[in-house]
Amino acid sequence: MTYQRKNWPNWNPEHRHRRAFFAGFICLALLLLAWVVPYPARAEAPIQILDQKQSYTFSQALSFSLEAKSVSPITEVILFYGQVGERLVRRIYPKFSPGTHVRVSYTEELQRGQYPPGIRFRVWWELHTQDGHTLKTPTKTFEYTDNNHDWRLLQGKRVDLYWYGEKEKRAQELLSKAEEVLTRLEEEIGVAVKERVRIYVYNSRQDMLPALSPRSEGYDERVLTLGVVVAKNTLLLLGSRSDVDQILAHELCHIVVGMATENPYSDLPRWLDEGLAMYAEGKLPPENAHALERAIQEDSLLSIRSMSSYSGQASQVDLFYGEAYSIVDFLL
Repeated sequence: MTYQRKNWPNWNPEHRHRRAFFAGFICLALLLLAWVVPYPARAEAPIQILDQKQSYTFSQALSFSLEAKSVSPITEVILFYGQVGERLVRRIYPKFSPGTHVRVSYTEELQRGQYPPGIRFRVWWELHTQDGHTLKTPTKTFEYTDNNHDWRLLQGKRVDLYWYGEKEKRAQELLSKAEEVLTRLEEEIGVAVKERVRIYVYNSRQDMLPALSPRSEGYDERVLTLGVVVAKNTLLLLGSRSDVDQILAHELCHIVVGMATENPYSDLPRWLDEGLAMYAEGKLPPENAHALERAIQEDSLLSIRSMSSYSGQASQVDLFYGEAYSIVDFLL
């Protein structure tokens, strides 16, 4: 059977070529149009952060700043900051001029020794616009430390010891002593040190003063702070003293006992905490022994109830520590 093309009415071979020509022309026109007419621009985010900074002056101030822009006016800015590892945070509503481009700054004045060196802060901002958009910035962290000195670090098994100056050999000796004391206290108290201990060794009282919380003016003038625990695992130490080994043992005992008795209800009575620390030093220092003997002779001992907190009188400091040692020695 032979196949034959039907002769459709008005069919002409030239029509096929015309249709192909017009199809090609239309495709070319569409390509040119796509090249000439740009795609719609990507929509900008409702709120954009242009700059965010945080800084500090040790024991004087914390400073925060933010620059942002928005299509709709920014009507509210909230600053949040707090210590890393702590649930409590500050909520600050800094003053600023609402608008589509805002600059916000806030400075928190600090008391001397309000925050210990070595802690880390976390900070974020929350912004609200007039048309209902909200932006929470990513959380940033920064370390707050005593930047008045060029600290160097020695690391032991459980201790990070920070020091400055030229006495590297002495710093090595203190690190070894700290590890030895922690081992002894763990064996005697029966609790392991679960966190690394941070020790900042200062070369003079004047250097250490900005890191210390003030008491009374008369107290600070008459009492020389040789060492103090300023956080659960952080110790400040006056390294220029000849009896620094005893001071180190004393304060490390506070850290170990604090970790062993940590609870959400109350702290140890001061006489027990300080008595254990004095006992950890070894022999009672002469000034404390003399104050204790004099109080016994004069019948002027402090009551144990009154020793549940520190005495506010500088003249009673030597007696307080001597008597705390005596009570713990008697109990043991």
